[in-house]
Amino acid sequence: MIRLVLDSIAAGYEQDIRELVQAFYPGEEFEIRTPEGVHFSNTTQEEKNALKQAQATGEVTAVNKKSTKNRARMVSEVTPEGMEEDSIRLSFTVEAAALPLTGVRKEDKSVIKAELYDTLVGMTGKELPWGDLTGIRPVSLVSPLLEALPGHTFPEEALRKIRADLRREYCIRGEKLDLMVDIAVREQRILDRIRETTGRSYKEGWSLYIGIPFCPTRCLYCSFLSNTIDAWEKRLGDYMENLRKELRFTVQHMCGELHRPLQTIYIGGGTPTALDEHWLQVLMDLVHEICGEANVSILRANAAPVADEAQRDDGTAEALAKPAAADMDEAPWMHTVTGMPGIVEFTVEAGRPDSITREKLEILKAAGVDRISVNPQTFCQKTLDLIGRKHSVEEVIEKYRLARELGFDNINMDIILGLPGEKLPEVTHTLSEIGRLRPDSLTVHSLAIKRAARLTLERDFWAGVYRAGDEHEILAETQQQENAAVADFRYPEITRMMLASEYTAELLGMKPYYLYRQKNMAGNLENVGYCEEGKECLYNILMMEEKHTVVGCGAGTSTKVVLPSRDGDLYHKRVERCDNGKSIPDYLDHIDKFIERKKSLFALFKD
Repeated sequence: MIRLVLDSIAAGYEQDIRELVQAFYPGEEFEIRTPEGVHFSNTTQEEKNALKQAQATGEVTAVNKKSTKNRARMVSEVTPEGMEEDSIRLSFTVEAAALPLTGVRKEDKSVIKAELYDTLVGMTGKELPWGDLTGIRPVSLVSPLLEALPGHTFPEEALRKIRADLRREYCIRGEKLDLMVDIAVREQRILDRIRETTGRSYKEGWSLYIGIPFCPTRCLYCSFLSNTIDAWEKRLGDYMENLRKELRFTVQHMCGELHRPLQTIYIGGGTPTALDEHWLQVLMDLVHEICGEANVSILRANAAPVADEAQRDDGTAEALAKPAAADMDEAPWMHTVTGMPGIVEFTVEAGRPDSITREKLEILKAAGVDRISVNPQTFCQKTLDLIGRKHSVEEVIEKYRLARELGFDNINMDIILGLPGEKLPEVTHTLSEIGRLRPDSLTVHSLAIKRAARLTLERDFWAGVYRAGDEHEILAETQQQENAAVADFRYPEITRMMLASEYTAELLGMKPYYLYRQKNMAGNLENVGYCEEGKECLYNILMMEEKHTVVGCGAGTSTKVVLPSRDGDLYHKRVERCDNGKSIPDYLDHIDKFIERKKSLFALFKD
């Protein structure tokens, strides 16, 4: 347990302070003391309940340990003032009133975090790869600075200034700083493909995410809304009907009323290919039925001239001939790879090899799906068995080659660093297999352990299993290297895994094109997508960087509407959200409620 003592100013930045401390001490629980009182964060609900009762009664209160699996880490009792002193591992006091603050929240947050970061570096003797940056979208800090540059060009002098500003504000330097700037520049150029194909920029359009929350089995690290498909077979018809209703409302509203073109579609989960051939075909037919022609009237109107005359360079009038309908039918947006006018990308996650069949791949190919994923996560059979993926290494290879045989030329593979029991040799074996197969893109995840994952719910059991990137493992590895007097030791195991992944991607001719971070990530690192040029997933960039509106349909999905900043700043935006609940039964029984949520959210476009 870590105690944070915050003055009245610092209390306004509690989450930022706590997340920065947690980056140095992953997995820790917090007692937070402010002038307003004491509360807990990251602890169990039972401990929070005990504190609430203790404060109400003024007496020491026992913690109820009967309703949790995490009894080993829980305290026995709490006082009205919080934890007993012997339960506190470390204590930090943040007196923001003593710092040179300006009264501007963004600037003051940077000052407070930089001061705390220096303190933590001094205490622990280590620096974080991402400095004091705790946000999940590092690249989004760079993009507005690039968009502000004149002429949409990125001269090296301007990029040097951007790096210097980021270094000063976030204490970030070196490889990660270069990575986020390089990716931001690359993303701007990649997204130009949408305008080149459709005549409309990504800012004018939107993307659709369809959630299929079913899997063959549930993985050890999974925290998504995902249920085994066997448990829901009898209600798949109901699920598809609700999805049809929600999709129809969404497309009619976004394309029909708001005249915003749909640009990318992504079907994820769960595992969409957990559906059998019949239901997968129903899903593909549903997409084409509702989305297939949704853009035609919008893009045709965009192609038509707005006036009958234009001025010549010499000032005289020139008649403009309206393009014939036949000419517009030859426009690039009419003949995209997806077979749906104006929709430039159609991705389906076929991530679990044990869910893939030849028939399913043929259904996806015929439906215009131009990007799929076949995700090994690891090529070590022992690990696959441990994490609950009921397929073999050989199946991964077999299904990947089958997809190639059927003509898929944009295949992604995911791997996860920090899986239980895996060290660098296991990861290099996986990377060697990736290199042999040569997918078109590679997504490298650092394991992030969420509250709903079995790794968390059963953490007493998994505590003794090696996991690269775990705080205790990093400390042990560093001490072992120091005791052995190895002078050239620079990186813990998890960082070496990431470096090996970067090197593999480079050998395969891939470049990083998007990245994001999550809380509780192994080694405080990141997730990076690499790909060959031209094989980038547009949806990943648009969604991760909140570049434009992404509407989620299906159980457990969320919708994020991207709107202009309220203060009129052209280079910033605001994001408003709504979700489709947290359970499949809720979605099945209350679809009208979720559609009403969307309706209220879409109304913001007209404000």
